[in-house]
Amino acid sequence: MARCSLGRRLQSPMPLTTPAENDAFPSEEPRRGPDASAGVSSRDRYSAPPASNSFNKLLTFGSATEGPLADFRSERRATSVWVWVLLPLVAGTAIVGSAVMFAPKWRMRPPIAQTGQLIVVSQPPGGDVIVDGQLRGVTPLTLSLMPGPHALQLNRAEISRSIAVTIKAGAETTHYVDLDARPVPASGQLVVGSEPPGARVTIDGQARGATPVTLRDIAAGEHTVIIQGASGLVQRSVTVERGQSASLLVSMNGQASFGWVSISAPVVLQILEEDRKLGTSETDRIVLPAGQHTLRISNQRLGFQTARVVHVTAGGGVSLKIDLPNGVVSFNALPWAEVFIDGRQIGETPLGNIKVPIGEHEALFRNPQFGERRQSFLVTANEPARVAVDFKK
Repeated sequence: MARCSLGRRLQSPMPLTTPAENDAFPSEEPRRGPDASAGVSSRDRYSAPPASNSFNKLLTFGSATEGPLADFRSERRATSVWVWVLLPLVAGTAIVGSAVMFAPKWRMRPPIAQTGQLIVVSQPPGGDVIVDGQLRGVTPLTLSLMPGPHALQLNRAEISRSIAVTIKAGAETTHYVDLDARPVPASGQLVVGSEPPGARVTIDGQARGATPVTLRDIAAGEHTVIIQGASGLVQRSVTVERGQSASLLVSMNGQASFGWVSISAPVVLQILEEDRKLGTSETDRIVLPAGQHTLRISNQRLGFQTARVVHVTAGGGVSLKIDLPNGVVSFNALPWAEVFIDGRQIGETPLGNIKVPIGEHEALFRNPQFGERRQSFLVTANEPARVAVDFKK
């Protein structure tokens, strides 16, 4: 009997906590009776205390008012602070990562050329370079200009050259300009003739001889010429230009016994009869007595000379057009280039014995790697011309 009573006492549940502790941690499940605990060991029934409401809330994620942070305010504030601290760090890391990832592409991208280069070389050097009305320096000079058309002007002493240039982005354009100041006399020449001859000539009130007369020391400008003969006098105004020759022929008897000659040419040509200078191709009309004349037409710089026979009628005129002969020019470039003469495509270097009219021309050298270069050159009738450029210099 004693053993049975002891056995019943051992099978009855034993309280693990005091009544006060049970109130602090109320069980969420109803207390089980003796029958419900049958077949369950004491170790299984008393291995862990029942969880509290606060502990269960911590393990569940419901609404903000019922979640675990509702009962733990200090944890909620700490979580908010950490969020704001970590957010900039994450964003900064993403930006740095993107920069590192795309940085090689930026380095590999070639720079975009926004300007082109203009190289101006003159002979002799020291010429003022004016681009679009602004003084930029003296030759030799290299300038960076915006792409498009520009007005280039070079001045040295009394020599001036104006050139229209076009700049391309990333390209190089070179101009070689002749600024050699050839001496120009301060005075001009005046040829005075009359029909009949022998009339006295007075220029600006000063007697200068009798017709026909050639005066080589006439100051440039406008002058008053009086030609007086037996039948009366004739007064004319004549303009003499520096280094040029002017002619004045008059009829003293009132009959038209003179005519004129007009000469056109692509370059300036001197007009002579025997050794007497009559004028240039720039003179509008050269007055000559009626009859036959042999005119010598020349340009010493180009090595050109020709002769023409004209028949001048009284009161009439003769027009002459002078065509210049061809000269020979050769082109070369390093490493190579496509060549244009006065805008006309010629071919690729090396080019030899290219025939072009004598006179001044402009060559354009174009290389797809090194850009463009322009060079002015002179072709004469005396010897072949040679034009070459080095893109690597």
